[in-house]
Amino acid sequence: MGGARHEMHGDPEAMRAFAERVAWPDAVADVAVPPAATPCPAGMSACAGFTAADLAATLSLGQFLAETRDDLATLKAAAAVAADDYEASDQAGARAVLGVVLEQG
Repeated sequence: MGGARHEMHGDPEAMRAFAERVAWPDAVADVAVPPAATPCPAGMSACAGFTAADLAATLSLGQFLAETRDDLATLKAAAAVAADDYEASDQAGARAVLGVVLEQG
């Protein structure tokens, strides 16, 4: 029964440092919805189509940025939790090994 051996070597401090670096860039502002459709200058015949496409693209971009901001917050929290979990598991394993050594000693 030669099962695969799984090892995990993590660096909780690196995980915490990563979590601290994950941030929403200050340069990214919320997307403003364009003003209501207004007639294009010089009577552009495709004005309504361009205005509708601009509104749809702007709304899609705003939704994407909101989701990305939420995903970054989730990633940051997950990295911090992973560091804590890894460290707690590592310490629990060390205590278990120490307990066995003390029992045998």
